Amino acid sequence: MTFLSLGSIVQLNAQCNAIDSFSENFDTLSCCAFGIVPNCWNSLRTSTGNQIISHTTPASGGSNVYQTGYGSGAVSIVIMPILSNINAGTHHFKFKVRVNSGPGKLDFGYLTDANDINSFVTLESLTITNSTYDSSAERTLDVPTTVPANARLAIRNPGSTWAGHYWDDAVWEPKSNLNVQDADLTSFKVYPNPASDYVEISEAQKVNDITIFDASGRLVKTVTAPQSKISVSELSAGMYYLKIKFIDKSTTVLSEKFIKK
Repeated sequence: MTFLSLGSIVQLNAQCNAIDSFSENFDTLSCCAFGIVPNCWNSLRTSTGNQIISHTTPASGGSNVYQTGYGSGAVSIVIMPILSNINAGTHHFKFKVRVNSGPGKLDFGYLTDANDINSFVTLESLTITNSTYDSSAERTLDVPTTVPANARLAIRNPGSTWAGHYWDDAVWEPKSNLNVQDADLTSFKVYPNPASDYVEISEAQKVNDITIFDASGRLVKTVTAPQSKISVSELSAGMYYLKIKFIDKSTTVLSEKFIKK
């Protein structure tokens, strides 16, 4: 059933149970009505937001998602199925994305209310420059354990560019079995805790990047190729979580938390 509410189209699917994984290439769907998504997914858009299924050069099969808009505020959101393990820390989201003329921008995040376009929380903003599904098209995105258990993962076109965004081969899957011990990083430390102006990390030369999330799961800072000291002076007082990805074991992620005084 589809209905119009407050300028947004909402596609509702009844009797959808929570699942623990999915793999979707959108090939069972046809072009080109607004708001079309797979069963148990949802779609929201403003009056100028555009989200359809397109047959234009998908990554696999015959279809992919297309999101674009016409002017500022042209927002569309594709909402994924209900997940039983959204905040378990055991799975990640992976998809392939391209842009028709870039750069483009999509946000990966979640909604606390699948019927409210304004309840979207950004976990990571993605800049897309590739115009084909090349080797840079695949993105793997982690979800912090602080995300509410009843939240719904989603991809949003925030309406900040005029670019058209295509994406395909969406997967919610278990992470690698690698752990901190596999990477020989049991001695890795983040200090001081609590912190005032900076946190210091041991063995920074082994780190590829660090992302910092606040207690609500909102991404607040990303540091690539970090030095041993990372400034946190601009952050408000509270609890924060660090997601640390390592160079030699790219699938190994260490999660740490600290308090900012």
